[in-house]
Amino acid sequence: MGSREQEQITVWARRIKASDEGAFSELFHHLYARLVKFAWRYTKSKALAKDIVQESFVKLWKKRQAIDPDQSLLAYVFQIVRNSALNYLRDHPTESIALDDLSPGSLSSSDHIPEVISSDDETGKQMIKLINQLPNRQREAIRLSRFEGLDHEEIAYVMDISSRTVNNHIVKAIKTLKKEWSQHKQNQSSNIYYD
Repeated sequence: MGSREQEQITVWARRIKASDEGAFSELFHHLYARLVKFAWRYTKSKALAKDIVQESFVKLWKKRQAIDPDQSLLAYVFQIVRNSALNYLRDHPTESIALDDLSPGSLSSSDHIPEVISSDDETGKQMIKLINQLPNRQREAIRLSRFEGLDHEEIAYVMDISSRTVNNHIVKAIKTLKKEWSQHKQNQSSNIYYD
């Protein structure tokens, strides 16, 4: 997340706390696609992800008086969406969620995703595959960091863990990704000789 976006979100936070519906609408439109994509990672349903994001914004509006403009509103909104998605999954464990004709990258707002990962080439596909194979907490931390641009304190808030634990998850994830990427490159080069 760039400093310009961070400043804008802080301005929206102050205005929303003062019950400014226009600022609330601007924040909603600014984050909607990004949050739907985030919720989809849990639900695997586009319709359900959209419902969760909309309900999360209703919760945000109801709690607007408690917003602290000096704290990260972005992390707060991500936490609401995450908790809502996890609560839904907990409350509906046997319900079969149909997969939409949707891939994780098709929800727009890919400007927050590193170029190598958002690309359609084999490198991007392989990197996404490697990220998806990480343990749950590492995968969540690396995605919030690298895909959503949250800092360690914001991720700690979203995941309800300490900043140090966030750092540990990210360090382990990067170490695993480097190792797996190296192995992948090694396998690719050995395949060239046998083709």
